[in-house]
Amino acid sequence: MATIQTQPDGQGLMDETSDPDPGKRTAAARVLALLGAFSRGGGALTLSEISRYADLSLTTTHRLAKEVLEWGGLELDDQGRYRLSRKILDLASSSTQALRLRERALPHLANLHRLTGLTVHLSVRDGRDVVYLDVLRAHANLTGESRIGGRLRLHVAATGLVLLAYADESCVDDYLQEPLKRYTPEGIGDPATLRACLAEVRRHRFAIASRFLSMRAGSVAAPISNPDGTVETALGVVYMTERDDPMKLVDLVRATANRVSHALADNKPQLDPRTIEFKRRQAGLL
Repeated sequence: MATIQTQPDGQGLMDETSDPDPGKRTAAARVLALLGAFSRGGGALTLSEISRYADLSLTTTHRLAKEVLEWGGLELDDQGRYRLSRKILDLASSSTQALRLRERALPHLANLHRLTGLTVHLSVRDGRDVVYLDVLRAHANLTGESRIGGRLRLHVAATGLVLLAYADESCVDDYLQEPLKRYTPEGIGDPATLRACLAEVRRHRFAIASRFLSMRAGSVAAPISNPDGTVETALGVVYMTERDDPMKLVDLVRATANRVSHALADNKPQLDPRTIEFKRRQAGLL
């Protein structure tokens, strides 16, 4: 007979003998499924949500989460929700392509941060989310996601709008299969408005998301082009709505994004990757 384990959140967990797919997936496959669940959950997940997204029993999820937490791959917040840790993100960013992107973008991100005194983001698209590869933060983390590895739905952030605007039409069609959640009255909540917004982004090569997540803040973003002309990365800044004029930031953000694009196309040797963190600390960005 299977035994029941009671967790701090009061949920009963069947033991390993009740796993719905014993023997069908290797231990590695289960860990990968657990980690993959975070691509669907917006960054912070309960144990039950991880179990559902990973298609694992609760007891298996609890055991694997505990092991990955002890290894340092997950973090547990005060609400009992799990997040991917900086250790996982550092491993991901150590890939050649991601490291090259961050390496070549960093001087320009730092300069924009210095000139504006604002939070600066370097972002990519992952499914329905915008993910922050790098963040130089100047003020409070209003959304909780303004951090390396933070995630937001594409339609609520300026960098997300840029990345969706330059994605394949099939990607936009797929994105619109789910309701567009609005976090404030100013947000985009219907497909027609979003499609019109994306057309404007492509036409002018920038996006403004004013009060989409907080009535206190907005963001401005521009595309970063790959050497082949495709767009997979966006650069943005977060501004305070009562203090800053977003239109005065547009030219500076677009110019910085263009500089990063040129840096990506430049084959000249760049900053030694081993000095990136040192330079960030030296500039007071960590």
